Amino acid sequence: MRALLAAALLAIASVAAHAQQGAYRFEITAVGDSTIAFRAPDAPWMKRGLKGIAVDPTRRDALIARFTVLRVEGQLATAVITGQTAKVTTGYVALVEAPGKAWYAQPAVWIAGGAGLIAGILIAR
Repeated sequence: MRALLAAALLAIASVAAHAQQGAYRFEITAVGDSTIAFRAPDAPWMKRGLKGIAVDPTRRDALIARFTVLRVEGQLATAVITGQTAKVTTGYVALVEAPGKAWYAQPAVWIAGGAGLIAGILIAR
């Protein structure tokens, strides 16, 4: 009984946290009046509505602007700037965090539910 509970706890503890993955960096390739464009070749998850920030990598990633992705065409994403502290240039980098999985698509939810069910059955005996 205790071995089963210990195994369930170890399984839950070994799941990687999504917060550890961090944001993905993309080079800004074009800057318009209130838009930016950046290539996102390794980001099939990039979609309209995602929010991100533009940072200055030479100043320890100082915040330059916030943006929202307007459209993604192939590998090119276009975003509208929603707020800025300085003029955005192509020397800056766009940071976008990949959207997480829905709560029901995460293995930890089902492992915890199963462990709780087993613990409830064992306690009710």
